[in-house]
Amino acid sequence: MKEQEYMKITGGIDERFVNEYPANSGRKVTSLKKRATIGIIVAAAMAIVIPAGVFAFTQLTHREKVSVYYTEEGVQKLEENMLANGYTVENGKIRLTVDVEMCDGNFIQGVYTLTALTDDAKEHINTMTTQTKLVYADTGECIYPVGGGSEGGFGPAMDDDEVSITFLYPVNNAYIDGSRTKRLVFFEYAETGESDGYGDIVVEDYTYYEGIYFDLMDEVNVPTKTLRSADGTEIVVSPYGVSQLDENWAYPENESLTEMSIDSFNVISADGEVIDILSLPSEGRVYGLSFHGEPGSGNFSYGFGIVLNVGGISSVEINGVTFTE
Repeated sequence: MKEQEYMKITGGIDERFVNEYPANSGRKVTSLKKRATIGIIVAAAMAIVIPAGVFAFTQLTHREKVSVYYTEEGVQKLEENMLANGYTVENGKIRLTVDVEMCDGNFIQGVYTLTALTDDAKEHINTMTTQTKLVYADTGECIYPVGGGSEGGFGPAMDDDEVSITFLYPVNNAYIDGSRTKRLVFFEYAETGESDGYGDIVVEDYTYYEGIYFDLMDEVNVPTKTLRSADGTEIVVSPYGVSQLDENWAYPENESLTEMSIDSFNVISADGEVIDILSLPSEGRVYGLSFHGEPGSGNFSYGFGIVLNVGGISSVEINGVTFTE
């Protein structure tokens, strides 16, 4: 691809903003035949047309840790486009900060940070002990199964006294009432010392997490575009990926979920130029790419591992199936 052609679809990006994203093995459901997965952080990220200097940028509280998932350039664009969240709650032991939260209408994704405020709390903010559950905010009723929710944390974003976690949750499906506010609640499990014959009985323990929770947003706050395949299957494309969510989707009865191998994943501009997500040249690595589900299944979300100008995207091709405007 010629340099000027490459710049058309990325919104005018030079090689300084090209970065490679390894697959997030803790979150992906599918297997990759091509392991190299590439991304671009564009200088005009999110396709939000806001002249530079018009608004004061919002500042991410944990810029360095959030950049593990979005790169330094990506963090700049999150701030420039007013996507830093900043919601904070603490109880004297642990502080929760929602650093960034984005919604494309199908899934909510972002990064939250847990900070230990006391020495003994440091042992209670790691991914081995900290638990989360999705509930309805009005009643506290637990939502289970969630049908597509996931969270993941990686070394560079994890310190002894502070950890930043990336999350992904569906807006609605057969298990989730999209009209009700969803809340992510934090807790730990504590053993009771008793057994039920199958194993030790545990209960939810809020000693360190009393009052630590946040409500998930469900309103779209990034540019989106709907694309369709020849058979009428619709997907939503956003600056950071593509997704599909059927409000009636449920796990298949008496069937196992099939795994899908990604052989090709391309983004095409209106001029017909192609960005091959799996093989772009790159420098550097972050933990940003994720794959969940399968196109056409009614429940899937593929992160580009890049941030693109939605307005410049004409179509997306996945394993030979093209989705167009």
